[in-house]
Amino acid sequence: MKSFFEEYSRLIGLILLALVFILLFSTPSTFFARSITTIDTELSHASGKEIMVKMKVDLGNNEHMRAFPRHIDGWKGSDYKTDGVQKSLGADVMLMRAYSHPEAYQPVFFLIVQSDNRSSFHPPIICYPALGYTIEEDDKEEIPVHDVSWAAKPIYSTWENRKEERGYFNGTIPSKKLVVSKGSNGKVTERRVVLYFYVKKGISSKDITMIRVSAIAPTEGSYEGTLDLTRAFMGETIPYMFEPKEGQPTMFTLITSNSITGKLAVLLFLSIPLLFIFYPQIRNLKKFLKK
Repeated sequence: MKSFFEEYSRLIGLILLALVFILLFSTPSTFFARSITTIDTELSHASGKEIMVKMKVDLGNNEHMRAFPRHIDGWKGSDYKTDGVQKSLGADVMLMRAYSHPEAYQPVFFLIVQSDNRSSFHPPIICYPALGYTIEEDDKEEIPVHDVSWAAKPIYSTWENRKEERGYFNGTIPSKKLVVSKGSNGKVTERRVVLYFYVKKGISSKDITMIRVSAIAPTEGSYEGTLDLTRAFMGETIPYMFEPKEGQPTMFTLITSNSITGKLAVLLFLSIPLLFIFYPQIRNLKKFLKK
């Protein structure tokens, strides 16, 4: 009667071989997900369109937020007092600023809010109706980032080759879009275009940040001009906060790069499951040789 090991050695070997391949052809971030920061449109789950980024500023630091540039490519910002709003939301950090541009017919309103308390993050789709607005549209929008100096080569060339892969920067940032309005006696008196996204750290962090840009739109007709304005401004702010997370080498590359010891280690890793797979043949061969 075959022992358990003899009967299942091939299956055990195949499982081990699969695990070795997964290990060798994964990146370090696969096993250290807590280090990954992403831009995403969904708060409670991954949208599938998230972008991996590296932070340039600490969005959870009030001093960094106060020092956030007031002059951005012709835009000039002025702060709003946030003490009351920040306290009511239980937010750790908040920046509210209006930016105006001499060539723009109206300002845009910029908001950064961070907290480790999810109750501070009432999604705009809930907040605006609570403030008396009606949601006309709820959609997604891609924000073009024209200043590609933040993704300078050689990192950018790597990302261009991998731009279809999930999590890699392809020249745009995902955001949610809302068109909201309020009025009285059946007449619209105010209309806004809102773009926003979330910045989420790794699974070990409770901190979540929302970044939002909004502007007042015409009460009737097309809002495309306002959408173009908010989209362009948000694209200008991205390089001040983030840079793309460069593509990481696989564990196989890291282990074998310029190292004979590393190559021998890979052979060792592969040989162990192969010994399990071919154990019956090896055992039979040893019996044959003893005869």
